[in-house]
Amino acid sequence: MGTLTALTTRTSGRDDAAGPTGMTPAPTTPLAAVPAWASSGSALGATALASAPAAPSPTVLPLPRRRGTSPTPAVSVPAPPRPPSTPDAPVLPLTRGDIPQLTGLRFVAAVWVLLLHASYVPGDVFARWTAPIAPLVAAGPLGVDLFFVLSGLVLTRAYLERMGRRPSVRGTLRFVRARVARVWPLYAAVTVAFGLWCTARLAFGHDGVVTWQNPQPDLGPLGWLRQLTMTQLWDSRGIEGISFVLPAWSVSAEWLAYLCFPLLVLGAWRIRNWPLPVLGALAVVAASPIAVGSLMSSGSGETGAWAWALRIGGGFTSGMLTWLVVARIERTPRVELWAQRLLLGVIAETVLVAYWAASAPASAAIPAADRLWFAVPMFPILLGSLCLARGGVVRFLSHSRLQHGGRISYAIYLVHFPLIEITVVAMTRFPALAPNSSLAALAVPHVLVGSVLVAHLAYRWIEAPARRWVGALTRS
Repeated sequence: MGTLTALTTRTSGRDDAAGPTGMTPAPTTPLAAVPAWASSGSALGATALASAPAAPSPTVLPLPRRRGTSPTPAVSVPAPPRPPSTPDAPVLPLTRGDIPQLTGLRFVAAVWVLLLHASYVPGDVFARWTAPIAPLVAAGPLGVDLFFVLSGLVLTRAYLERMGRRPSVRGTLRFVRARVARVWPLYAAVTVAFGLWCTARLAFGHDGVVTWQNPQPDLGPLGWLRQLTMTQLWDSRGIEGISFVLPAWSVSAEWLAYLCFPLLVLGAWRIRNWPLPVLGALAVVAASPIAVGSLMSSGSGETGAWAWALRIGGGFTSGMLTWLVVARIERTPRVELWAQRLLLGVIAETVLVAYWAASAPASAAIPAADRLWFAVPMFPILLGSLCLARGGVVRFLSHSRLQHGGRISYAIYLVHFPLIEITVVAMTRFPALAPNSSLAALAVPHVLVGSVLVAHLAYRWIEAPARRWVGALTRS
């Protein structure tokens, strides 16, 4: 169990929203005038284009004009035939609805964290099964940083125009209510349930251990109050012993970022039209504090003081800046091609960093736990290129199964660690489930699958209904 307790210091949330972008794209002069229904990007336009007659109609080409002047008609020429549609490349919705590939990525990030925490189970069964990808499993803390960057991106996409133009108390309260409805109901349910489990362990156990953390979380009235208000992390130098459910430290960090967002989005609105290279560079720089801090931490890595603040502050801000870039890039076939190449390159680099970290000897100047953070500055590039790319990765992440996985990713993130802890307690109490026994080998995969099934039920019966109920209550 000592190994398990030590490993929990390497631990690792998520969000979806949609709305107007509020961006001012670079002005362009069209090469050919097309009907409004065809250029709107709407479903009606797409349907009409698909059913348009083969014979092209005359199109008027406007001459170049200066700003503020009317177009000057030129000669009428037949419009060139349109290329066939490509249904395998979903159009990036800049105004409403989810971006499918980002929703699928949330599921991947949640499973990444799940596999990391499953490796804490005593015994070598899980290690034998995952040996070829062991470095990627050990890099699971990066899944949390991916959530942080993704959260900043989708919230900026949803609220930039609504909240960035001017300060508004009413708009801020509406945003905070929406965030509470999104994250608190399921968080509160899991926290109360597992808090009662920890209390029962304290009352009926014989070892004084209530959860596999060091130090132990506070089970007193003040501790409960801080857990339920999602403020337990704010004055803590580290993440261990802060939450009843260990991964919930990131929910507390996200809640702090949400409260800062109304101020951050005002700044984002004012720099939204800065040159794209400048905004892109700032996005990468904003994600870099944890990587820089790992070089200066003398091997303390994630357990270094206030490292969680570097992760949420840098990742969330980086995601905001990433959307400022993505929203102003016109999605053309050339852009999609280069975005796909960039996406594959960043994925390869992230895998390389994971294996490089795992190969660090004990005497290395930069330990394995610190090497992982060198991948974080690549995450804004990863998400930006994923928004603009097409091809196999986008199709995979946009699959309906992964879309549902993305929707229940928050539930996966919250419920899996209590199930793992309960399994570990059973392994220490019942000899038939002792580590490396045949029943223990059978229990490990069931914990993985069971986490997804319980998350599905929690989403269907707790998260989704409670979000609707709390949202309606806060609006009344």
